[in-house]
Amino acid sequence: MAGVKRNKYDREELRKRVIAEAFRAFGKYGIKNVHMDDLACSLSISKRTLYELFCDKEQLLLEVLIMHQQEMNTYISEVASKAENALEVIFAFYRRKLSELTELNPLFLRDLRKYPNVLSYVRERQKLSDAAALVHFQKGVEEGIFRDDINFDIINQAMSMQFEMLVYSDITENYPLSEIYSEVTFLHMRGISTPKGMQMVDAFLQSVKEKP
Repeated sequence: MAGVKRNKYDREELRKRVIAEAFRAFGKYGIKNVHMDDLACSLSISKRTLYELFCDKEQLLLEVLIMHQQEMNTYISEVASKAENALEVIFAFYRRKLSELTELNPLFLRDLRKYPNVLSYVRERQKLSDAAALVHFQKGVEEGIFRDDINFDIINQAMSMQFEMLVYSDITENYPLSEIYSEVTFLHMRGISTPKGMQMVDAFLQSVKEKP
């Protein structure tokens, strides 16, 4: 019995290693450019073992995104439990996202379109993320940080759609994803903020410039 438990534990640990390596490789090179053979080689495991864990690349990619989303949810929940206001949560999310995009190859986001099941998951997760963001925006209104005459559902979706549109355009040949994300985010943040909120946004941007 102990041996069975040990094997199950080892298998789960190996799954985690594969997911972590796939996350790194997909993000650096794009999804299409990374083959299952490459992952097996980098992890020093057989291709057969890899396919015993994940039936194909799409399943592995889905597991990568699920893991990433779980980590982000945990991080934001921890931040929200200690935050003094809504902007602290939004700024924390922004910093985390910016850090990820700094290392992300635009091909990763473009390649997602080639995997219908994964893309469906991404769309559903985006809806849930948008709903969660609305809670923080509403809290910001109550705190006098955001304007009370804004339809945040429209603004939030506009931000996501604008960033996605730019990702699939030629602009990524001239500007990094992190800069595109930053410009889109703060264009909208300035528009929805009260004078009090604007002061906080400007102070945050200044701190980012001083401590990137």
